Amino acid sequence: MARYMRPPNTSLFVRNIADEPEDLRREFGRYGPIVDVYIPLDFYTRQPRGFAYIQYPFPMNCICFCLLTIHHCT
Repeated sequence: MARYMRPPNTSLFVRNIADEPEDLRREFGRYGPIVDVYIPLDFYTRQPRGFAYIQYPFPMNCICFCLLTIHHCT
């Protein structure tokens, strides 16, 4: 058993986005409350890099989202 137990991951990695943080909050907020939406920017151009991290307060929100959308991944 490990001495340090890492907390469960509560964020989703979303690729190929062109939305604003408010749009992502509205879309992903249907699956539970959102703590934070982070869209990394390119260092030189200050433009969005095309992906985002959406953090939920509880891991179950991430699991529910993944289970509800799994049929779109195939």
